Amino acid sequence: MEGSSLRVRKGAWTEEEDLLLKKCIEKYGEGKWHQVPARAGLNRCRKSCRLRWLNYLKPNIKRGHFAADEVDLIIRLHNLLGNR
Repeated sequence: MEGSSLRVRKGAWTEEEDLLLKKCIEKYGEGKWHQVPARAGLNRCRKSCRLRWLNYLKPNIKRGHFAADEVDLIIRLHNLLGNR
């Protein structure tokens, strides 16, 4: 990278960046992450865009506490398999 204008932005994402990424994914779909920053108008690397989408912005992410049956499953599997 030669000039400061070519550097990718690091640090916390802004609401505006989140909105641009969401709109880009809605329009073009997931995948081809190398094209996402340019299409969305973001100064972020493709890995950062992908991780932001998968870990924070994707609509079907389940947030909150585990359900009782999920906790039970985790405990039973841990008793069976232990720490690995």
